[in-house]
Amino acid sequence: MISQHSAEELHRFLQDCLTFYKSFLDLEKEKYSDITANRLQALDRHVKNEEVFMLKARGLEQERVRLLSEAGQPDVTFRTLLPMLEPPARKPMEQLYGELSAVVLQVKETNLRCNYLAELRLHRVKAELKKLENRPDLQKVYDAAGRENGHGPQFLSKKI
Repeated sequence: MISQHSAEELHRFLQDCLTFYKSFLDLEKEKYSDITANRLQALDRHVKNEEVFMLKARGLEQERVRLLSEAGQPDVTFRTLLPMLEPPARKPMEQLYGELSAVVLQVKETNLRCNYLAELRLHRVKAELKKLENRPDLQKVYDAAGRENGHGPQFLSKKI
């Protein structure tokens, strides 16, 4: 069985994870909204924010490993850890774990939809650029118009 102190630490950790992943889900939903509304200028900001979230997620993973090691169960997952808890601590942890799992699945699903839309838009841009390559007369017109309004030939972020 897991000690009361370890159970409390794990409960606190799951609450922190839930808060973190809810914030991450909000970011992914905002990114999805911007992609569907074709607000491509906002994507750079989203990419930077995602990088920050990924670093925080790594930190949470390291804390998870530390907490499980301190609880004497370094190689188990939370799903297999829950039955090892004392009955009074088990029920709230199971509820918290269920909520966290649902939020993580929503983050993954939203991220997949964002990636799909971004790839679809990128494919369309590549197709249009391919058309320009085969039409030097249009290439000159669009290149001149791009330089004229100050955007230059780079109209999409390389990070996308």
